[in-house]
Amino acid sequence: MIFRRCTVLLLLILMGMLAGCDFNSNNRDAPTLQPSQPVVFVNTPVPTLTPIPADTATPTDPPAVPASLTPIPAAPTQPAANTPPAAYTSTVPTSAGPTSVPVTSAPPQVAPTEVTTTYAPPTAASMVQVCETCGQLRLRQAPGSGGQVVTYLAANTSLNVIGRTADGAWLQVALSDGRNGWVDRQYLVVEIDLSAVSVTGVSEDSAAPPDAGSAYLSGISLHARAIYLDGQSKGNRAGAFAKVGDSITYSPAFLYPLVSGYNLGDYGYLASALSFFAGPNGRGENCFGASSIAAYPAWTTTDLLTPGAAKTGHCGAGETPIECEYRTGKPSVALIMLGTNDVAQGMSQETFRANLQRIVDISIGRGVIPVLSTIPPFPAVEGSARAFNDIIRDTARANDVPLWDFYRAINSLPNRGLSADAVHPSEAPDNRDAAFDEEHLQYGFTVRNLGALRVLDELWRQVLYDSGGAPPPASPPAPRATPTTVEAEPVDLATYTCPGASPLMLAVGGQGRVTPGVPNKVRHAPTLSGIQVGTIPAEGVFSVTGGPTCADGLSWWQIDYHGLTGWTAGGTADDAWVEPVPEGGD
Repeated sequence: MIFRRCTVLLLLILMGMLAGCDFNSNNRDAPTLQPSQPVVFVNTPVPTLTPIPADTATPTDPPAVPASLTPIPAAPTQPAANTPPAAYTSTVPTSAGPTSVPVTSAPPQVAPTEVTTTYAPPTAASMVQVCETCGQLRLRQAPGSGGQVVTYLAANTSLNVIGRTADGAWLQVALSDGRNGWVDRQYLVVEIDLSAVSVTGVSEDSAAPPDAGSAYLSGISLHARAIYLDGQSKGNRAGAFAKVGDSITYSPAFLYPLVSGYNLGDYGYLASALSFFAGPNGRGENCFGASSIAAYPAWTTTDLLTPGAAKTGHCGAGETPIECEYRTGKPSVALIMLGTNDVAQGMSQETFRANLQRIVDISIGRGVIPVLSTIPPFPAVEGSARAFNDIIRDTARANDVPLWDFYRAINSLPNRGLSADAVHPSEAPDNRDAAFDEEHLQYGFTVRNLGALRVLDELWRQVLYDSGGAPPPASPPAPRATPTTVEAEPVDLATYTCPGASPLMLAVGGQGRVTPGVPNKVRHAPTLSGIQVGTIPAEGVFSVTGGPTCADGLSWWQIDYHGLTGWTAGGTADDAWVEPVPEGGD
């Protein structure tokens, strides 16, 4: 009896021991830990890590992970410098247990079959934002202007950076809905270190030679012609121009090389403009080699507007540097670049905007065409510099005066066209900053000199054409003829839609009016790539002759504004650029 009881007791003990064992290797509750994988026993929940957006398999069945185990992520492999890392492929097994992959709060679920998934290359993810004046920003499938447009982004949209081109001009970004693509960095507010972001693509147009001049010049209109004619009535000299700015303009590398020792190369047609704008100015100087009263190192917009700040004896008591330059030099055109020191010294955007507007007002009042130039990249304060450049662009558009986007002209150059101090444009090592060949056009000041000459040439051809030295007819490029307006096609308004555009408020046969604030551009075709043929000033009334048609996220109307015919856009969903005029007027 005692033996039987002992036997039963031993059997019960043995069964209890066996009950604690697990012979099922597919049990998802029992993680398999690799010997090389350290385990940390803690009492905190598993941290939530944001994964890099990627094309992943559809979730089905998650593996369970005990909250007491915190797997340590493996260090990512760093890509080779300046080498775009290729996308890699990962095979996900059916029995996915916790490994060294970071665990999220909602673990990825894996289907019961092997799934091959392509991931984006590893990179440092950070947030950037579409600038507040950059609505309808194109998101492209590939970096570069040749990339197909995926969608249009609204102003202030937050984006997660997941890659970039080697020069940083294009960023690969992910949207909150999981879509990703490429955007032009100049339209973003970027306050992060992009050197930590992996190079994941090559711009489709990055190999193109920099177009230093007319491609970055806009806003030449009938208003510029009116300013010029007013200046001629006040005694300004058609062939004289002024330089207005800070050390980037005061530098001997800017325009002085065009006095002698230059090489126009493939831009030989600019020789006529070079001769015409050599002056002399009102002080008897060659304009390219003249020392400007309105340019000096470390100057801000405030300095330019401060009476007595000029560093010369030419000026009267209480006269500001810009007024003194205009009075003594008698220019018809002013190349104006200010803002770098305003940013560096912490000037408020409101003060900068007011100062710049005052400079434009003084210029127009003197009959001088102000050509506003954006400032070069300023990596130390990237976000602020972009905001100031936006103010420069806004001011040019609001006043219907020419804009020279120098920032865009040099941003794709080596080191973004900057010297070692990351502030001033770079200079050619051999000091040949007016040698317009492929070798020297990799430097910031060479591009600026060529750009300035091309800007002057465009103004000469389009605005100063009757100044006594008409452009020679054989000089390329020939003066642009007004393109033929693309005619409107019938539209069924009942089915018409245009995502991202403002609601339709105009009607064919009626009248429209540009909303107060800034003028509207008129193009030969209903698209942003159409050639600009003129502008309609703010509150200008026009006749609607055709449309609408949808392109680039905008509704376009064919119009007639006092004989100026073409297409103008109605605005965005958040900002109407035109409005109807009731019958009989207001």
